[in-house]
Amino acid sequence: MLTFISLYKVKYLETYCNKALLWFWFYLAVLQIPKKVNWEEYIPQGSDQWESQMVVSRMFEEKPIWSKNSLTERLLDKGLSFSPGMFRRLLCRIAYYFSSGPFQRFWIKKGYDPRKDPDSRIYQRIDYRVPVPLQRIDYQVPLRSSCNKLNHRWEDICAFRAFPYKFQTSLQFFELVDDYIQSEINKPPMQATCTFESGWFSLNKINCFRQRLMVRYLSIFPKPGAESLLKAATSKFEKLKRECNRTVVKLGGEECRQANTGLEESEEPANVEDEDVEAAEANNSDEEESEEELDLTGDTEMPMPSPSHPNISMTHLQELFGSFPPDEIGGDKVQGNGSEEEYHIYEEDSDNYSEE
Repeated sequence: MLTFISLYKVKYLETYCNKALLWFWFYLAVLQIPKKVNWEEYIPQGSDQWESQMVVSRMFEEKPIWSKNSLTERLLDKGLSFSPGMFRRLLCRIAYYFSSGPFQRFWIKKGYDPRKDPDSRIYQRIDYRVPVPLQRIDYQVPLRSSCNKLNHRWEDICAFRAFPYKFQTSLQFFELVDDYIQSEINKPPMQATCTFESGWFSLNKINCFRQRLMVRYLSIFPKPGAESLLKAATSKFEKLKRECNRTVVKLGGEECRQANTGLEESEEPANVEDEDVEAAEANNSDEEESEEELDLTGDTEMPMPSPSHPNISMTHLQELFGSFPPDEIGGDKVQGNGSEEEYHIYEEDSDNYSEE
């Protein structure tokens, strides 16, 4: 009996180790940003689909990351409207998306990794959630009878001329018409890496941006009931802004002191006043989003780059990968601070993209 149990344990450990090893190979083979696909070879030149694909491709030459709402409205302005299936196909040929992280659900040009480019910070995502007390108020703009569209445009929402019509709205820094936000996102980044939680900004700064959005949208709430919330949000925003400014001053002083330690003894270092300032912890009232998979969508008509380990079946690897927890290998949780371990990448087209 003991021998049978021992053999079972050995067999179980061997199977688990094999799975972990296969997951590791799968990780190396697939965890790559999709490369640009030469779609021109697969679409007849001069056809309607060719012209549509060219228009969408030019949009990603204009900027590498788009929110779906913004992209849809720009195409409508050009007189183009596609069915959901066709729109997704046009996008999958030239773009992919993350299903989590600071660029969640935004379409990104293939071959471009925003986690490695500090300039991508202006395209990050920020969510606005309507306060719970206001969710009980019927504030939505009535629908037109002729078509199932709202009376205001996405551009109006980004310019704070119209209140968001959903309880949660995903926005892009680049599009927000606000002097404070634009001034802050165009400053040189204060951190050298893109983190999973807050991208190229600190959590304090992200919380400050969220509170700024709260102030701007509450100030245009279309019905009575937001006055007290606006007053509280304004006070909180001013407090967070002061904390962020003090943190920047403190970091600047530390950088100066580090530079002075490198001076020769014959040189007198500049006098730097040591300010005793503590950076207050930001109060993040938003609900934390669960870390999801990172789906990289691609057109199934297009030949995707073959994995670096061709002897291993990709389908078999994915099945094995799904049979045990992705965040545990050999009993130890994989940890990362904005690292690629938090982004599980699939080069095959995925149906996980949901309409927001």
